Amino acid sequence: MNAATTALEVKGVSRNFGGVAALADVSFAVHEGEVMGLIGPNGAGKSTLVNMAAGSYRVTSGRILLDGVELQTLPKYKIARAGLGRTYQNIRLFDGLTVLQNLEVALVPRSLPLLIAEAFWLAPRDSAEARETSHAVLARLGIAHLAGRQAGSLAYGQQKLVELARAIVGRPRALLLDEPAAGLNHGETDELKAHIQSLRSPELAIVLIEHDMKLIMSVSDEITVMNRGAVLAQGPPEAIRDNRQVQEAYLGQPGAMGAIESAARSRRNRVRLRASESLAWGQS
Repeated sequence: MNAATTALEVKGVSRNFGGVAALADVSFAVHEGEVMGLIGPNGAGKSTLVNMAAGSYRVTSGRILLDGVELQTLPKYKIARAGLGRTYQNIRLFDGLTVLQNLEVALVPRSLPLLIAEAFWLAPRDSAEARETSHAVLARLGIAHLAGRQAGSLAYGQQKLVELARAIVGRPRALLLDEPAAGLNHGETDELKAHIQSLRSPELAIVLIEHDMKLIMSVSDEITVMNRGAVLAQGPPEAIRDNRQVQEAYLGQPGAMGAIESAARSRRNRVRLRASESLAWGQS
């Protein structure tokens, strides 16, 4: 791939919280049609980076570009309009709304005057089109039968799929998936893997943050490894698997695997994390 196909680009991004550097000079690019895995120990700065790209945190220095548009100075809603979609570590659905309504809120009119005009029937309403688009996305993910259910009443794995559906209903150019497999059982993880692979298209760049190495290794074209707020290594899955620095920083320290699994299980949203499964490093 060449530079002309770059969709999402992070250039020299740093973020300080007080006197603490959470990120230091992070750079990478994600191309159209590509799935990039973003991995690293807990606290490496992965989610901080996603939150900055989506506008939840401000960048201390550096640039984040989507199709050449600088995102780091934009408010969240303009970042979404620029074509960035995301999911969250902790599910953030509107529990009191139906599944269908959770998707429709992502398709509201793009200007306040138009929204007001539609509310008072002064302009053509796009609700039918939004409903049709939302139903199509739910069907694509195999959850169309849940459209009328309240989001808060769904099982955990179903809620994860609804959040993915909401992230893609607006047809983003870049999709940030923040630990989508956390808390899923084997079957649900396999289903998620199939959905991620089905989302591949020349118009979409995907960034996948995960601790499930089997998933990362099986779907990623390139992998960026972060450690202590900086990029440690970048390359295709096979090169990352064999990288000694990655093994030492992420997996190779005595007790590192146990520490990673223990930290993962302690997270509130991982109530169903497989208690007996290790975080296997790319083994089928």
